Amino acid sequence: MKKKKGLGEIGRREERREGRERRRIIMVMMVVMMVMGCNSGGVLEEEQGKNKFLQSLVNVSNEFLNVFTSFGEMVGSVLGLKADSKKSDVGKYFKKVQETVQGIKDGLNKIVAGMKKEGNSNATATETAVNKLVAETLDKIIEGAKTIGDTIGDASDLLGNIA
Repeated sequence: MKKKKGLGEIGRREERREGRERRRIIMVMMVVMMVMGCNSGGVLEEEQGKNKFLQSLVNVSNEFLNVFTSFGEMVGSVLGLKADSKKSDVGKYFKKVQETVQGIKDGLNKIVAGMKKEGNSNATATETAVNKLVAETLDKIIEGAKTIGDTIGDASDLLGNIA
């Protein structure tokens, strides 16, 4: 049979148990600190990646806005239009384009007729080239400018108010 151990033995057991509990607590705290330390860098890198992505989106949208704005200003300056111009100004512009291109077409046809009348040997080749230019390009420009001019008419709305 086993003998009962004395109080001294019980006291030592208690001390050992308390020591083991302290070690466990310290080990758990060390593990928690390691996990927190390792993870904090990962979270920071992940957030930096998100920030870089968002920053690149902002930069792309700003560049698009700059290009779009400069393109609009370029077209406006070429056409002589501004935000306070009226729709009727645009209509007048395209009527002027139509009349100018029509004048070019008529002038080319007169040159070809003059070459034929004089008996120029290049008259046939010139007529073919002029007819091709007139049919493929000038007639389309005239038709488009006429359509735009007729559609706009004499509207007095400001271009800046068009949404």
